[in-house]
Amino acid sequence: MGIYDRDYMHRQSSGNAMNGSQALFTIIAVNVIFYFSQGRIGADFILQTGGTFGVKTIMQIFTAGFMHADFWHLLFNMWGLYIFGKLVTPHLNGKKFFILYFSGVLAGNLLFLAFNWHTGNRLLGASGAVCAVMAAAATLEPERKFVMLLMPFAPLKTTTLVICYTILEFLFSFNRYTNIAHLAHLGGFIGGYITMRFMFGKRLPWDPLRKIFKSIPKPDFASTPPPPNSSADRANETRVSSQELDALLNKLSTSGINSLSEYELARLRKARRQMRGEE
Repeated sequence: MGIYDRDYMHRQSSGNAMNGSQALFTIIAVNVIFYFSQGRIGADFILQTGGTFGVKTIMQIFTAGFMHADFWHLLFNMWGLYIFGKLVTPHLNGKKFFILYFSGVLAGNLLFLAFNWHTGNRLLGASGAVCAVMAAAATLEPERKFVMLLMPFAPLKTTTLVICYTILEFLFSFNRYTNIAHLAHLGGFIGGYITMRFMFGKRLPWDPLRKIFKSIPKPDFASTPPPPNSSADRANETRVSSQELDALLNKLSTSGINSLSEYELARLRKARRQMRGEE
């Protein structure tokens, strides 16, 4: 039986759960609907600084992530969301993509609020969420390359592009005479990175702070050798049968990699070595 004949290769399209691409297009559609409804819903969904922090402000922190000042504001944000979202959606299901989007909205808008509460400024737009998706794309697809128009550079890797953009947003955030919420963008990058760390941990293909985390001293018990009958030892005792591999891949497809135990991950690694002829 070929790999494309297995049940888990068809489950994503036939199941009821929303996949990452469906979540991406749903979010784009909601942003478009909000834009064309702004004349009726008014400014109540735009984040207003100043006054009293209450229930309305909490609502606006989230709804402002779907509001846009004009058509070009909407177009550029949705184009960026689509470009980088398509890199991320193969790695995330619908629920996780929604979490990523709202983590960017929340982190970006809260960082903006922290430094602008008494200014009376307004904030709207999905830019913080787009920056969160950009950060996710850099951590999950670091080797993808982009050709930037009007820039005399060779194609840029996702990591280079996101690092340069983050540095620029940090520098621009010191400019008080601008209508662009650079702090919200910077907060979006932070929220996206933290979300990816939480979801994937050490499995991230690229982590800008990995060396820092490695340098943090570990507890003494972390260096103690595993018991003789550890999961890794037991996982390597016997060959992985096709039936066992099917069950593992079905579980991986249904519940995600986080649902696998250390023993099951070790069995998958052993199966990969078997297929490569290394065992």
